[in-house]
Amino acid sequence: MDLLKTAKNVNWLRILLFYCIILTGTYIARKLPNLLNLVLEKVTDIPFTFNYNHGLVTLFVSLLFYKLSKEKQQITLLGEHKIKSVLFPFILFVCYGVFGISNHHGVNPHLWALVFCFFAFIYNIMEEYAWRGYLIESMGKIPFILKSLISGILWAIWHLFIFENFDQYGGFWIFLAFCIIFSFILTFAVQRTKSILVAATIHAFIIQTNIAAILCFSIFILLLIFWNKKLTKSQRTPINEQ
Repeated sequence: MDLLKTAKNVNWLRILLFYCIILTGTYIARKLPNLLNLVLEKVTDIPFTFNYNHGLVTLFVSLLFYKLSKEKQQITLLGEHKIKSVLFPFILFVCYGVFGISNHHGVNPHLWALVFCFFAFIYNIMEEYAWRGYLIESMGKIPFILKSLISGILWAIWHLFIFENFDQYGGFWIFLAFCIIFSFILTFAVQRTKSILVAATIHAFIIQTNIAAILCFSIFILLLIFWNKKLTKSQRTPINEQ
């Protein structure tokens, strides 16, 4: 009964509208020329596969709905603890920068890793504003499990408008399962930190499957577990004189 009462307090119609606008915007954006490539072509001959078109759509729609919503935004870019949030991308860039990413463009692997991480990180900030930002907050006090499940399913379906196929994942249903599982991790991260930056960094660490990714993920989990621990020891209470 409590779950039904909580669910009734959620504006599901607004969530549906939010999702439909993102799907429509994504479909249109994918038909347009790749804006990022148009800019990069003027400064480099290296081809980049990143497409920010749909990322910009999710960011714009999310910020618009945040603006129009009467609810106070609690999940922000840097969250409640700004220094701790910044640690996440710092660790991402350090780990991948040290291990490097091989490429066929003749670019130093360590420099290429930093460049690649940068583009992935910026894109994931735009995407996470929708799926772990506005969407999670708009569901109010719905239990964590349902929030993660709904977010994961909607997130996976959205990719149907982006990918031509899901062969690299073994098919759409495997991809759907991956999105749901990963959504639990990302939803836990934003609920604990209130930070889009943290979710975007965790999202970005999977750009490669190597020792750098394993190291990043291990450190991220530890940071989340000890998130509420103070960085410095509190002063001891002076002992009363006898």
